Amino acid sequence: MASNAISNVNAALEATTHVPIAQLNKDISAPETQHIKAIVTLTWPYSSATSSVAFLLVEPNFRLRKNRGQVRVQFSGSSAKSVQQAGIASGDEVILCLDGVEFVHDVVQASTLGRGVEFELKFTERLLLQVSRHIE
Repeated sequence: MASNAISNVNAALEATTHVPIAQLNKDISAPETQHIKAIVTLTWPYSSATSSVAFLLVEPNFRLRKNRGQVRVQFSGSSAKSVQQAGIASGDEVILCLDGVEFVHDVVQASTLGRGVEFELKFTERLLLQVSRHIE
């Protein structure tokens, strides 16, 4: 059963188009057909009080990180619980479908290093995510 679920996720993500983080914008058309591929660099741990968790995601290619190559992603509600149960950590690579994304003003941008996009991505109930573990 688990292998069927993984196959379904892989097939769904393969049907989407990769978009670099630097090209994300609030007017993106058909977000359900697009995904970002990124490395987790910072984590804001799961909070049971707010039912949320967040990550700072950066482009896998370090050359693309300098100019708008990072974005903060917040998960809340059922998506946060799923992300928390997955045990995602710094160094993991993620492929995140933009289906269900909400673009919100990034209130944390001033406190994170580097040049990121001017908003953060927020997911609540819809989430399609693939994680590849960082192995040392």
